[in-house]
Amino acid sequence: MTADVNSSATSRTGRIERLCQALAVVAVLWAAVSVVLWLRRPTPLELAEQVVAEGQLPSAVECYLVHLVRHPQDWRARLELAAVLDGIDPPQALVELRKIPADADQYQEALRFIARLCLDRKRDREAKEALLALEAGAPDDSWVQVSLAQTFYRQRELTLALHHAQRAAELDPSQAGTHFLVAELFDELDRHAAMIPPLRTVLDLQPDNYAAHLNLCYAYGKTGQPGAVRTEATWCLTRNPKDFQARRWLATAARDEGRTEEAKAEIRKALELAPEDLNCRLLEAELLLFDRQPEQAYQRLQPLSERYPDELRLAALLAQAAAAAGRSKEAEKYRQEVQRIRQR
Repeated sequence: MTADVNSSATSRTGRIERLCQALAVVAVLWAAVSVVLWLRRPTPLELAEQVVAEGQLPSAVECYLVHLVRHPQDWRARLELAAVLDGIDPPQALVELRKIPADADQYQEALRFIARLCLDRKRDREAKEALLALEAGAPDDSWVQVSLAQTFYRQRELTLALHHAQRAAELDPSQAGTHFLVAELFDELDRHAAMIPPLRTVLDLQPDNYAAHLNLCYAYGKTGQPGAVRTEATWCLTRNPKDFQARRWLATAARDEGRTEEAKAEIRKALELAPEDLNCRLLEAELLLFDRQPEQAYQRLQPLSERYPDELRLAALLAQAAAAAGRSKEAEKYRQEVQRIRQR
């Protein structure tokens, strides 16, 4: 009996010892897991990526700032911070981008980002500074060239704008918009014949580009090619019969080809579509003068003089119509207006 009691006590003691050992092992494993989890908790940079994916941009900014306090020269992270700030605080994005030094691998990317931000906000001086720095490092970058062209254009530095637009077109001839920009700059420089090749290139790329066809009406009209004007105007009117500008160019072509009655019929249609359009009214007056109706021409134009006080062609036609109608006083008045406008 005594032996059974001793055996039972021994067995209980063994179970308690094994239980304690098991608990100790569990405690050690739990401690190890806790250390691993603590060591693997997300860093501020990882948290930033997570909250950006969730669309929580202000929280992402806070995470990036915490990371950059510890790693102020992590230029990649600063670039990512700028990208987040672009969506909520663009001026601060520029501040962060300008902290990236010229010797950083991310400097060129930062310059491109600065240029884009400034271009979007019409901050042309800063955009030009960034773009010129980019050009120095990447002279064959077509985006840089076309962006410089647009910036110089807005600053009315037309010769420089044209230089960069042509360079962009050379670097990437597949972009119709760049060729269109070249044509537009030639127009600004009154080089109308030079507009034609880039506009034809646009049509090589995009045969149905309506704006290119309409602008060719203008370019051919300015260079005295009525047959080509008629072709382009007819193309436009086939697709949009209510385009008063194409209708006016068709009237101009008819006039230059000596088809006066057709010209008068077309300009009447144009004026039905746009009764207040200045160019239509001027062409109408020219046709009236050609038709020896100076008083009617004068009456049609005179109400426009106050609305367009600095329009040279209007003042010249008014002087001509007034003189032909025997209105010597009015003719002298508008001749003086012509002189005033030319001397501006």
